[in-house]
Amino acid sequence: LADVDELTTIKRELNYRISVQSAKLLRLLKQKDRLVHKVQKNCDIVTACLQAVSQKRCKYFLCTCVLV
Repeated sequence: LADVDELTTIKRELNYRISVQSAKLLRLLKQKDRLVHKVQKNCDIVTACLQAVSQKRCKYFLCTCVLV
């Protein structure tokens, strides 16, 4: 009977630890999703800036070629 009580206690402790770790994992996954979204947003901004600069350089290059 003591073995059954001990196993019940162990099972209860394992279930508690599993729920704590699951909560931590869920929190970290949500944080990861937010950070991935933030990085993607920053990459989109950098891409847009590079494209804008590239278009300006292309226009400048064409203007200088036409004027020469």
